[in-house]
Amino acid sequence: MADQQTPERSNQTHNVLWAMLKFSGRMNREEYWWANAFLLGISLVAFRILFAGSIELSSEGELLLPDAMMAPFFMIMVASLYVTFAISVKRLHDLGWPGIVACVFLFPAIGLLAFLMLGLMKGNNEPNKYGMVPPR
Repeated sequence: MADQQTPERSNQTHNVLWAMLKFSGRMNREEYWWANAFLLGISLVAFRILFAGSIELSSEGELLLPDAMMAPFFMIMVASLYVTFAISVKRLHDLGWPGIVACVFLFPAIGLLAFLMLGLMKGNNEPNKYGMVPPR
């Protein structure tokens, strides 16, 4: 039997551009994990293409990057941070929390815990001030 759309379900089209670039709406757990996997894949491909053969490890295990590569590296990191915030804000909205809470991702230890919590916590099953219930 086909899954019927209930009135509180959103008819919004959830696509890659919405998931990666917009801060409005709500994102369920499955979309959250897929969006983060997509971000990781795109980031790895970008790093591989741009930095193949130019990154070395020091004897202390530190990454060594030529000065000419600092600008592209910084741009990829800023873009990844933006997308991470966009994904996290929509996930927070699904939990009924304000998007400003995504600032915890700026603190590495707390950010890792918050990342996992956002992916494991079940969202609200009713519309809230951030939008209708996302498709589950």
